[in-house]
Amino acid sequence: MVGYILCALLVTAGLFVLTDVRPRDMTEGLRRPFEKEVGRKRRIRQITGSAPSLRQRLMEEAAAMLDASGMGEQVATYRNMAALMAVAGFLAGLAMENILASLVLAVGLAMVPLTVIRLRTADYTRMVNEKLEMAMSSVTNSYVATGNLLTAVERVLTMLPAPVNDIFSRFVVDMQYLDGNVVRAIQRMREASENWYWKEWCGALIQCQDDVSLNRTLSGIVERFSEMRQIQLEVDTTLRKHMSDYVVTVMLVLGSIPLMGLMIPDWYDMLMHTLPGKITLAVVLATVLATSVWVSRAHVPAEGVEKR
Repeated sequence: MVGYILCALLVTAGLFVLTDVRPRDMTEGLRRPFEKEVGRKRRIRQITGSAPSLRQRLMEEAAAMLDASGMGEQVATYRNMAALMAVAGFLAGLAMENILASLVLAVGLAMVPLTVIRLRTADYTRMVNEKLEMAMSSVTNSYVATGNLLTAVERVLTMLPAPVNDIFSRFVVDMQYLDGNVVRAIQRMREASENWYWKEWCGALIQCQDDVSLNRTLSGIVERFSEMRQIQLEVDTTLRKHMSDYVVTVMLVLGSIPLMGLMIPDWYDMLMHTLPGKITLAVVLATVLATSVWVSRAHVPAEGVEKR
């Protein structure tokens, strides 16, 4: 059975190479007839206010996370990856002659790209929040010293880290070449990030335009942001330890199957070739894949939110 599947995969790969056809071309060709229907259902859902399906929610979540991390152009790549991994998981289950494991692996491995997106987005969010804190601190100190926001931003602009420096560069452009209204420029700058402390800081900047003596309140916002990031770092350290324990546990669980096959062949035969054994294996795989999704959710930082 395994030999047949490998031969089929090799023949399929050879046909792709000989005909110079990419898998993306096929998926786009298959998806194109359904795009109008998908768009129609999306418009109906928006008009009626009905809740999207689980698949639609997952796709919208993935697209939103990629856009938030500046990787929106990779949506199609991750979508194709999910399809390929679903097929690979289904074939792996067939190779084990376990249709339940095929379904579990197909669904579970299709979720792997979403898990990767969530982890990459979480790391990107941590990086942006770190740079955002540095930029807010630099601009605050300069603003307290000068009393003029445009002058303060221009003084430290070259020292601000990327990608946050683009936000303040657009502010300078707005002030010098477009509007010239500092409040409206701050309001546009405020929409550049969903970070709670950033929005409060920009709101305080707007208040400072009526009373410049309020600029000393900006330091308090930055300090609270720094304290929250420090707490998040401690939480991340604890999470990484637990994630390492989780990975070791998963490796022990999955690695014990072939190991027990060498030590106790009868147990392995019961697991792989009897109905109770196949159900047990499918349940174990489903548990591993479901917990991996839960762990990836726990990895998302919460430092941009403050509850009152």
